Amino acid sequence: MSKENDNEFEVYRDEPMEKLLRLHLTRLIAYAESTEPTLQREVAEKLANEAVRPERQVQIVDLGGLQLLMPLTKSRDKEVQRLAAHALANLSVNTQNQVRMAEEGSIDVLVDMLDCDSVHVQRQASKALANVGVNVDNKAKIATAGGIRPLVKLAKSSYVGVAVEAIAALANLAVNDHNELEIVKVGGLAPIIEAAGAANMDLQAQAARALRNLSVHQINQDQIRNLGGVKILQSIAASENNRISQQATRALLNLGISCSVSIRGLKLGFHR
Repeated sequence: MSKENDNEFEVYRDEPMEKLLRLHLTRLIAYAESTEPTLQREVAEKLANEAVRPERQVQIVDLGGLQLLMPLTKSRDKEVQRLAAHALANLSVNTQNQVRMAEEGSIDVLVDMLDCDSVHVQRQASKALANVGVNVDNKAKIATAGGIRPLVKLAKSSYVGVAVEAIAALANLAVNDHNELEIVKVGGLAPIIEAAGAANMDLQAQAARALRNLSVHQINQDQIRNLGGVKILQSIAASENNRISQQATRALLNLGISCSVSIRGLKLGFHR
C-alpha cells in the first residue's frame, strides 16, 4: 500500500465504524489486505473498539465486518492478529453473531490462530471460540475444525490468561457427548484438574465448570478419580467463591459423591 493510501486513511480515521462499513467496505478491505501494518492496525483497532458495544455487534457483522476481519487474522503483524482476534471475541458475545461466524468461516480461522506463538493472540482466539462454542451446533463444528487438541494444549499454558480462556472454551465444548469423551481422550483432564487446584480464582472457576461438564460419562468419571480429581474438587467445593463451590459440588454429585456445604468456615461433609 502506497504512502498516498496511508494518508488517505486519515480522511476516514474519525468516522464512525458504521459509516465506514456502509460506505467504504471495499476500500477498508483493501487496507486490511495491504502489506502496511500501520494501516491494518488502524482498521483492526477501530473494529475491536466498536465491537465492544452491544448495539454495534450485529450491525458490524451485517455490514460485512467479518469479511473485513478475515485478512487481518492472517497479517504478519502479531498486534494486528491480536486486534482482529479481539474484535472476533467481542462480536461473538452476541448469539446471532455466533451463528453467522460459523456460517462465514470464522471457526476455522480462530482454530488456526490457536497455533500462533503470541500468547495475546492465543488468549483472544480461545475467548472467541469459548463464546462461539456456547451455540449448540457450533460445539460439533469446532471439534470438526480440529479445535479440541490445540485448546487442550493451551489449557497447559503458563500464561494464566490463555489457560483460563482455553479451559472456558473446553467447558463449553464439553456440553456435547462426543466432545466430552474426546477432550478426555486427547489428554484434557490432567491440565484441567491441575488448574482446579491453582491459586488463581478465575482459573479455578473455569476448571470447576469444565470438570462438571466432563464428569457426566462413566468413562470420564473413572479418569477423574484416577487422576486425583475428587480430592481437589472436595477442596474447592469449600471455596468462598460461589461460582467455584457450586460447580465443584455439581461435579462431585456427577461422580456420585454427595456433599453438604454449609456457610463459610463450617465443616463440610462428603460421602458416597
